[in-house]
Amino acid sequence: MLVNQNVRAKRMILESLDSSFIDEYNKLEAYANELRLSNPESDVVINISKDALEEGNRRFSRVYVCFDALKNDFKSGLRLFIGLDGTFLKGNIKGQVLVVVALYTSRHFYLIAWVVLDK
Repeated sequence: MLVNQNVRAKRMILESLDSSFIDEYNKLEAYANELRLSNPESDVVINISKDALEEGNRRFSRVYVCFDALKNDFKSGLRLFIGLDGTFLKGNIKGQVLVVVALYTSRHFYLIAWVVLDK
């Protein structure tokens, strides 16, 4: 009996996590709109899967964010070195996170933009 309770509890927790991921993805457009309002010159792009839209569903594809202040700082004096780095997301959410950085004068990296891609 105890094993069945553990299996049922695990299933309930995993279902709860899946629904929370869906809720968070649904908030992405509100997040992007808020970024556009608070940072009007910034680049904020969210792409929805075209295949899913044809089926009547909305499925996240990618999001790109580059704040205007970061762009302007890069243009005004950072070294002309741009690096790209990325990592793969594991777990329930598959995909990739890519970041674009510049080399600051004191040998520090300066974030310019980032993008999150679906698998």
